[in-house]
Amino acid sequence: MALKRYRLVQRRKMLGFSQERLAEILGVERSTVVRWERAENDPQPWHRIRIAETLQVPLDRLQEILDDVSVATPRGSIMGDNTSHSQPVIRADLLAGLRAFLTRYLPTENAGSVRASLPEVRRAVARVHGLYQRASYVPASRYIPDVLRAATELTQSGAGTHRATAFKLLAAGYVAASKIACKVGDGETALLTADRAGTSAQFAGEQALAAVAAYQTACALLRLPDRLDEAEAVTDASIEHLARLRSSPSLDLISARGALLLLAAIIAARRGDVRTAGRHLGQAQTVAADLGSDQNRLWTGFGPTNVAIHTVSAALTAGNAERAIEIGAQLDTSRLPVALVGRRAQVHLDLAQASAIGSDGSSLAVLHLLEAERVAPEVLGANVQARSLLLNLLSKERRSTTPGLRPMAVRAGLLA
Repeated sequence: MALKRYRLVQRRKMLGFSQERLAEILGVERSTVVRWERAENDPQPWHRIRIAETLQVPLDRLQEILDDVSVATPRGSIMGDNTSHSQPVIRADLLAGLRAFLTRYLPTENAGSVRASLPEVRRAVARVHGLYQRASYVPASRYIPDVLRAATELTQSGAGTHRATAFKLLAAGYVAASKIACKVGDGETALLTADRAGTSAQFAGEQALAAVAAYQTACALLRLPDRLDEAEAVTDASIEHLARLRSSPSLDLISARGALLLLAAIIAARRGDVRTAGRHLGQAQTVAADLGSDQNRLWTGFGPTNVAIHTVSAALTAGNAERAIEIGAQLDTSRLPVALVGRRAQVHLDLAQASAIGSDGSSLAVLHLLEAERVAPEVLGANVQARSLLLNLLSKERRSTTPGLRPMAVRAGLLA
């Protein structure tokens, strides 16, 4: 199976570079550039800064370009013909129901229909968040349109406390929708639903939910090209706003601020600013100590263990794979709330990606992916990070050392 980084090729050609010229600028052989473009191997961290400068893209954008690996189209054929590649990296099909709901702006006429009650919608919102956190992405994506529809109907009836509570539930529902879209890799849908979450939280007068919606907005922006500055602005402004609150913050607000600090650390790591990333992680550790334990308020999963998990992610994002592996080896996820299955799987995804960076780390990367799949069986079929990594590993496959790779790719729907 031949793979190719089409976006990398397109960027080079757009700037007028031949493979020979790019190799000359970077001080490598032309064959090295060819292997990068064929996704046969990845540029080493010390090459990436120079590649980003030459191709005139930020480091985080370069990472997105390198992660975008597709099956090479044979000459004279159409993508999808005569290929074993059965699913795209992004499982857009999972969001079909959500997108259909988002594009219906006029209320549906259901004469005689019985609306769900506040307790029923509250349980439905909690259920969809629970499905997401247990990494049950397929049922969560199927269930979320009905949850949003029921919550929306509640906001259109009643007044006062009833209506404010309905908007609170609607905000929480849109947060869940944004999380699902982010996990799948659809930044546009994630951004739209995060924005609606923020608006609903404002109508409800819920500061903590508004902060969580801001967090999701930044996460969505990180899924889109050239939006890192906006993600950073949203995150920084939200952190500053929460720090200025005069009254004693609730535990929900403390958790929201902690989650935002962790996201700020990841953003700084994307910029290669290790010092700032470390400062944000230190602040998050202090906030986690104030919280006192690993909790799951407003479905943030924030606490001391989550800080440690993000320390691994930040090291990986900054390009320090060895440090990520070192921290990950000492990480104990048993203290996390039982419901946070997806968060446990994320540790193994990050460690798999860190292992894959090394020239001989594919076998260890496959082991971590297998463990992630054991913890959360749906992760390979829906999570865009897992699917991108699987394609990357397939591009440099040595079947004798990674016998479990192809069966995994088949289970993920990436190979027939």
